[in-house]
Amino acid sequence: MNNNLPQQIESLLFALAEAQSYKSLASRLNVSLEEVKEAVSVLEKSLEGHAMVLAQNDQEVSMVTHSDYAPLIETIRKEELSKELSKASAETLSIIAYQAGISKAQIEFIRGVNVSYTLRALSMRGLVEARGSGRAVGYYPSLQMLEHFGVSKVEELPHFVETAEKITKLLAQDNQEQ
Repeated sequence: MNNNLPQQIESLLFALAEAQSYKSLASRLNVSLEEVKEAVSVLEKSLEGHAMVLAQNDQEVSMVTHSDYAPLIETIRKEELSKELSKASAETLSIIAYQAGISKAQIEFIRGVNVSYTLRALSMRGLVEARGSGRAVGYYPSLQMLEHFGVSKVEELPHFVETAEKITKLLAQDNQEQ
């Protein structure tokens, strides 16, 4: 096993801010699945006594806050949820509203920036729903999002058809370029 593989996995889990499959980690790091699992075990041991721990099942792993710090995190989340949406959150929410089922990669293509934290914030607020697993995750508007925008269905959003078509064409262009 590569000596710094546990640290590489730690940095990916931190930066991507969402669960990663062991298979995708192996692919990203160009190592075997067994090496990833061994490195995750080493990383888990190295995090003992820290505020961050690994949550894992037989297919994926995620870096999360230790349960001892849940009250602190809950307080901060409540404060965040009471604030107005940031510009980044509003833009991302609008893209999802007009293009239900859009992937994180597609949103990042449109916005030109990483949207991991924005998607997490929108999910925590209950404004978007992630459906699917792995690379097949799509983001959808929730009922709370409709309430937030003051509509009963996404088709009631301003210029819905035209905007949805523009997003579809933009994404088609990206697919052709790849």
